[in-house]
Amino acid sequence: MQERRTFLYTHIIGAVVVLAAIVSTTVWMSLGARQATDKAVERLSGFYLQEMAARRSQVVSGSLNLQTEQMQRAVEAMTPEDLATKASFRSYIDRAKTLYGLELFALVDEDKVVYREHSTYMGGSRYDFLKDVPLKERVITTSSVYGGKKSVCIAIPVQDRSFQGKQLIACFVELNIDDITNALAFEGGNNDTFFNLYYQNGESLTSLDFGSLTARDNLLAVMEETLSGEQYAEMESDFQQGRAGGVVFRYHGEGEVLYYSPIPDTNWMMTVLIHSSLIHNQLSGITEETLTRSMIQIGVTCAVLLAFFAILMFQFRSSSKKQLEQERQNTRKVSREAQQNKKELGVIREIASRDALTGVGSKYAYKEKLSELNAALQKGELGQFALLACDLNGLKYINDTYGHGAGDEFICQAARMICDMYPNSPVFRIGGDEFVTLLQGEDYDRRSELLERFHRKSEENIRSGGAVVAAGMAELESGDAKLEDVFNRADRRMYEQKKYLKSLGARVRE
Repeated sequence: MQERRTFLYTHIIGAVVVLAAIVSTTVWMSLGARQATDKAVERLSGFYLQEMAARRSQVVSGSLNLQTEQMQRAVEAMTPEDLATKASFRSYIDRAKTLYGLELFALVDEDKVVYREHSTYMGGSRYDFLKDVPLKERVITTSSVYGGKKSVCIAIPVQDRSFQGKQLIACFVELNIDDITNALAFEGGNNDTFFNLYYQNGESLTSLDFGSLTARDNLLAVMEETLSGEQYAEMESDFQQGRAGGVVFRYHGEGEVLYYSPIPDTNWMMTVLIHSSLIHNQLSGITEETLTRSMIQIGVTCAVLLAFFAILMFQFRSSSKKQLEQERQNTRKVSREAQQNKKELGVIREIASRDALTGVGSKYAYKEKLSELNAALQKGELGQFALLACDLNGLKYINDTYGHGAGDEFICQAARMICDMYPNSPVFRIGGDEFVTLLQGEDYDRRSELLERFHRKSEENIRSGGAVVAAGMAELESGDAKLEDVFNRADRRMYEQKKYLKSLGARVRE
């Protein structure tokens, strides 16, 4: 009897000791897990944003470098014929924009006169890079434009080129900084992660808000009021010296994690910000769920030990089955969303492929088709091919005299004229008054006849007041390395026809 009592007491005391050990260990693990979660939030968010800031800096730098390389290629492609007359010079600038993807492309002569495809003006007081000429290397500056927005100007020196007796000293492009930053945010794919560009003095380059900061806020000024003296001094030094870094702080009661990285060859800093609560909530939820399950399992184990082992296994299997079913539902949901995104992307591409004014193919569709044809040319699979370059005469006169509404109708009339003449070939509008037709099928077989009819129609329209369209056609030749070679020949012939139409009384843009 005494032995049974001793045995019973021993097991009771042992059970109490084991229970106390399990409970104390569970409490210790819970506190430790919460502390580990806080540290993990700081480390994970820091690593995530540091990598993101560095990569976005590379994206912006790469974009600036690409624009620089394209400008250099455009200048190298400039020929004496391009510099012969004002018309050929403007035509060259327009072609350079199209062929090299240069928006707002311009050249500057020694008198600081700026030449664009449709305008000429003095740029000495408008562009900072012209205050120190001649240029010796690439210069990147920023300037304010309408609506308080800013643009970046990338300028490079030009040598051994002159126009109308004046030495050309530089060429440049202008880019909208808001568009650059919005592209970064879209690429990030997360509405809870914010991007912005700042000068090294903390002033925003964009007109965009940055998390809880408005576009008017100076980042360093806000941080001086928010951070400790030591944190702010380090961040200010990083900005002034162009070094990467980051800070964790609270702003308007919200925990924030901010990282920044310099953009090479500029005085800009790429900044990335995220609310630390987002990551904390994710990790805390996982931790709390894990701890809750552990405590339940420990409590059940302490209460029933081996007697309920089978029940625990049943619960585990049931939980796994539910999780598997949830994963299947999630997979089906992701699949439906992917299909919906694919449909939406198709609609977007269809919209982008059509010119909104005329209904013919857009400049985007033309570039896509050109890439497709160039690929076929490289493989030797293109076969017979001809291209018709068209330019509408007198659009500027119509716009200036009757308004842009009449000008739009004039453009549509030209588009209908081209489509009616070449019903079997795709037509693209690649500029304000420029069209391209890729001759195929019966239109290709009758190309000479149709071109002659097209010329006669434009000559008749000079007298009748209809759309006068200069056209030049070129065929694929054995020495052509790419379709741009065919376009250039057609473009030159088009300008020859344009001169002829002018001699007959057609209006042309001076």
